[in-house]
Amino acid sequence: MSSQHCAYRFVPAEWEAEHGRPAHLESEWSCPREAVEGTDRCEFHLPAERRSEVGITDAEVAKAFRDDLVGRDAGPTRYVGANFGDVDLSHRVVNRGSNTPIDLRHATVDGDVRAEQTVIQQPVLLSGAVVDGAFDFSDAEFDEDINASHAVFRGDVDLRKVRFRDDCRFADARFEGDVRFALTEFGGEADFYRASFGGRADFTKSTWVGECLFQRASFGETADFYGSRFEEVAEFRAVEFDGTAKFSRSVFRDAVLFIGSAFESEALFKNAEFVGPAHYQNGEFHSEASFIETVFEGKVKFHFAEFSGEAVLSYCAFRNTTYFAHVDFGEYASFHESSFDRLADFRYSTFGDVARFMKATFHDDAFFDRVVYEGDADFRHADFGGTAHFERTTFQASAILADSRIERGEFRDLETAAPSVTLDFTEAHVRAGAFVQQNGETAYYDFRDGRIGDVDIEMSGSERVFDHFYVYRTKFEEFNFSDYRDVLSPDWNLHTFSGSTRSDYEMEANRFSLDPDGDDGEEAAGDDRSADRAGLLERLRRRLSSASEGLLGTANASDLEVTYLNAKNGAEMSGDSQAASRFFMKEMWYRRRAYVDRVLDRSEATGTRLKLLFLATLNAILSLTCGYGEKPRRTLEFSLVVVVGYALLFRITVGTPPFETEFGYLLLSFQSFTSLIFGSTASVPQFFGSFLVATEGFIGAFMIGLFIFALTRSVHR
Repeated sequence: MSSQHCAYRFVPAEWEAEHGRPAHLESEWSCPREAVEGTDRCEFHLPAERRSEVGITDAEVAKAFRDDLVGRDAGPTRYVGANFGDVDLSHRVVNRGSNTPIDLRHATVDGDVRAEQTVIQQPVLLSGAVVDGAFDFSDAEFDEDINASHAVFRGDVDLRKVRFRDDCRFADARFEGDVRFALTEFGGEADFYRASFGGRADFTKSTWVGECLFQRASFGETADFYGSRFEEVAEFRAVEFDGTAKFSRSVFRDAVLFIGSAFESEALFKNAEFVGPAHYQNGEFHSEASFIETVFEGKVKFHFAEFSGEAVLSYCAFRNTTYFAHVDFGEYASFHESSFDRLADFRYSTFGDVARFMKATFHDDAFFDRVVYEGDADFRHADFGGTAHFERTTFQASAILADSRIERGEFRDLETAAPSVTLDFTEAHVRAGAFVQQNGETAYYDFRDGRIGDVDIEMSGSERVFDHFYVYRTKFEEFNFSDYRDVLSPDWNLHTFSGSTRSDYEMEANRFSLDPDGDDGEEAAGDDRSADRAGLLERLRRRLSSASEGLLGTANASDLEVTYLNAKNGAEMSGDSQAASRFFMKEMWYRRRAYVDRVLDRSEATGTRLKLLFLATLNAILSLTCGYGEKPRRTLEFSLVVVVGYALLFRITVGTPPFETEFGYLLLSFQSFTSLIFGSTASVPQFFGSFLVATEGFIGAFMIGLFIFALTRSVHR
């Protein structure tokens, strides 16, 4: 060495002019070391080719650097702009006894840097440094902060199991090879702002005690954060994930922000846990996004996000308010068996394919207002504990809420690109709410085997609102039939559905017509086989049914009996005796119709068919004589027919007319009916005349009792 000082000077202005970007030193710096004999630079600032000319090897430079760092003297620790070959600090403890940073800003390493299991107890400055080879600090420990912002790592970087006990900064750093931070612990703030990762980035099972900052970073290949733990805010705002993004089984203890981030490949957040708020606003998912079995303890915000691939959020637990408003789901979207403990907001979103909410649970209000379902909307077995809002929602395919439970449903002014839309509520339970359709669109509701509670129905342009509701074995709980007397009377038919139903998950439309003029069986009647026994029985079946009730081509009489039984029970529950009366008569009529169907069924045993015939006859007599106890007027009419009929019989059997007038027979019949015979009619000598008097009195006694019963029942109604 010579006594001459190193001539290297770092002039920020000159460096910036040459490289076109800011330098990392604010003022000029001159190297204080002695120059190598025969040169004007120290061994750290000599260019590599010049060192070889004076006989200094890269190994000697590396040894001198190592001796500087591990020594205890107070020599300089600044290596700004230095040039190294290979550097090896493995299994060393770097502690100069002071807090002076190891300054390697703008340094260049032409070879590899190896520092496995090294402990560095001083701050490290690597801003603007360039490492051409591998950078291996696996299982190392940094007790003070490290700043490698704008550094360039052209080889692979291995920082596995590293412990950063203070802040580490890799802002604007460029990693051109693979990067491994697996099992690494970041004790302070970790800043990767605008860092770029050209190869695979492995952060599996890493721990982030301080803030994690990846704003505007870019990942060219897989970004793997599987099983990582984030104790404070995790910032992934506007990050570009060109490869697969893996965050499965990661835990976010504080807020996490993926606002404006773009996922070109798979985004995997399976079994993750978000304790704090999760922000995905304006995010772009161009491939599959999977959040299966993820737990969101804090608020979730996906406003204006875009899912071009499949969005799978099945079995998730949303414990706080959840926002999916204005989200575009381009393909299949699944929230299968997910639970929403607080408000769930899907307003103004679009589902381009199947939207699957099967077995989803909403404990609070759920908003689907103005949502557009271009594919099937599947809410089978869903549970809405709060209010389910579907206002101006568009269903272009099928809407299936079968087996769902809705505490309160608000279905208002639904829209569709098709001529009509049918919502499948088979076996569903709607406890309260409203079905309002006043925007000119046509909406139908299929409530087969379902339960309807205290709901309001408003259908503009339709005099019969139940044409839009398929009521079949449906139960009514607190439903107010009195509000719909005008549309139900005089026939009180509930099963006049004129829409369509869906029979399978693929939702291929099957028209379900309950038109009284249905042509079921008529085709067979027009061909050569129309005279066979089956055709005769079918025509007999039709003749036995009234013209206004020709619905049995598509509906089973026993099921219709149950339908009106349920309606009667519901009307009684709500205190509407008039509706209960009408539905009871419909129930009894379809019970008789069911008896007749079984009587005509040759597969039934003969004894059974005879018993059923007797029951059908008894049912018909009850209908004829008293309207099943609901029409005392019919008892009077039947009694009048009996009186007139017996008067004609008396005229035939009794020779001399009582009171010597033809009207005497009528008086005799009337007195016989009431069992009160006075005057000259008190004695009827003929045997047949006496027999008629006895039988008419027998019938009259029954009819009087039946009239009192029917009258009392009707007054009570």
